[in-house]
Amino acid sequence: KNHHNGTLHPKAHFHREITIEEAINAPIIAWPLGLYDCCGVSDGAAAAIVTRADIAKQFRPDPVYIKSLQIAVGPREGGMNPAFDFTHVEETRRAAQAAYAEAGIKNPRKEISTAEVHDCFSITEAVIYEDLQFSPVGHAKDDIDAGTFALDGELPVNTDGGLKCFGHPIGASGLRMMYEEYKQ
Repeated sequence: KNHHNGTLHPKAHFHREITIEEAINAPIIAWPLGLYDCCGVSDGAAAAIVTRADIAKQFRPDPVYIKSLQIAVGPREGGMNPAFDFTHVEETRRAAQAAYAEAGIKNPRKEISTAEVHDCFSITEAVIYEDLQFSPVGHAKDDIDAGTFALDGELPVNTDGGLKCFGHPIGASGLRMMYEEYKQ
């Protein structure tokens, strides 16, 4: 999906679609992740003017208004708790719940029309689908197979190719992803 989306974006780092077979048979980078499961690190920069809503139009006629922005931190639960399941990121779940509450979102899958998620690795994107409540826990694969997150799906995700194909200029990625949502 992300390789396809990247071919459509003129600024994407990688412009080549791949097949499932190519992904499965790619050289292993860190088992079980292969070459096409890992994003490439890119060069890039991003800047934004952050201001109050009541003066935003002084800076540009079409400002981006953010309903909620959350961050959650934790003690790296997996390394500390042998009972941790390693199938989710608790901090992502908590930040999503707080953002949804602040923005008044009750059903993220139905109320969010598109999303950019941090897909530094293919498995990270799948885990995030569940952590953000786009897929029920344990069912991200079903939704991926159904095309739910494709450009013409119910909830398009990483419309620009994501970090996997657009590129990942580390410090600039988050702001660039917010700009992609603005463009969408």
